[in-house]
Amino acid sequence: MDGRTDPGAPISVDTTWHDRVVVVAVHGEVDMDTCDELRSWVVEALDGRPGALVLDLTGVVVFGSIGLSLLIEARHRAQRCAAGFAVATDQRAVLSPLAETGVLDLLDVRPTVPEAAEVAMARGTSSRADSR
Repeated sequence: MDGRTDPGAPISVDTTWHDRVVVVAVHGEVDMDTCDELRSWVVEALDGRPGALVLDLTGVVVFGSIGLSLLIEARHRAQRCAAGFAVATDQRAVLSPLAETGVLDLLDVRPTVPEAAEVAMARGTSSRADSR
C-alpha cells in the first residue's frame, strides 16, 4: 500500500521497515471514517511477519473511541503473529482517551518511535522465546 498524499484526506498512513520492526505512521484523524483503512494497513504490515509492529500516532490530531478498539485489536493480532507491539505518541488527543478508559494500562506506549520500537522488539523476542 502507498501512503495517501491527498492533503484534504482525513488520514494518511505510511509503512516503513527498520530491520525487523515495521512502523505504521498515521497522520490525521482516527475515527469511524478512517478506522477500516488503518486496520488494513495493520493487517498488511503484520502479513510481512515483522519482529515488532509500532503504530506511530505522533501525527494524530483526532482519536475517536473506535481507535481504542483498533489498538487492542492490533495488539492481539501482533501477539498471534509472535510480534511485539507498541504505540508511539506524545499527543494529548491520543493519550487522554487511553488514560481515561484504562486502555493505556494495556499497551506499551512511548513518546517516540525509537523508544516504542525498542520495547516492541523486546516483547516480540520474549513472545517468540515463550512459544518454543
